[in-house]
Amino acid sequence: MDIKFFSDILDALGKVSTALKAAASLPKAERDQYRQVIGQNYQLLDTTLSMIAIRLGDILAPANQANFLNEVANLDNYPEWIRIEREFHLCLSLRAALSEIKRFSGKLKALVSVAEIDALIDLMEGTTAVESEVAEFISARFHDLSLAARAPGVDPSKLSEEVRAFRASVLNERRRLIRDESELYLIV
Repeated sequence: MDIKFFSDILDALGKVSTALKAAASLPKAERDQYRQVIGQNYQLLDTTLSMIAIRLGDILAPANQANFLNEVANLDNYPEWIRIEREFHLCLSLRAALSEIKRFSGKLKALVSVAEIDALIDLMEGTTAVESEVAEFISARFHDLSLAARAPGVDPSKLSEEVRAFRASVLNERRRLIRDESELYLIV
């Protein structure tokens, strides 16, 4: 399953973080501001990826095997993901982080490639263009699994492998995110 949404944002954040090595000459307070702004984005993505991994892990738990197909079919629950997005304020947090990135973008562009900062801002703006973008992304990916669970003659073991593969890709992105965030704190 495609998780390009997260990969693209992580790529942009990683480029900006790596390029901030040049920020070592900046005053500590200013470096801390950059680290905080970019760190907020990493935390937001971590929360989102963790929610997905936890939900998929619950579905794959041995205790749910009897209801596996029903649990996967119920992933197609857009209103629930909208509710969760609102509770966690994922888009609101991303908007706040975007605002901070924009506030610092002039200074960052002096240190980092203009194209890298612009790419990060474009990705973040695209994500926040719709209030429920994060929920829509999660719901769209889960919709595919839900349809597969409802298909006539579905093979539960094959579907289980699809769910495991999607969860593994989410966890891989989360590991990458954690690694990149750790490097940010070493760099800046």
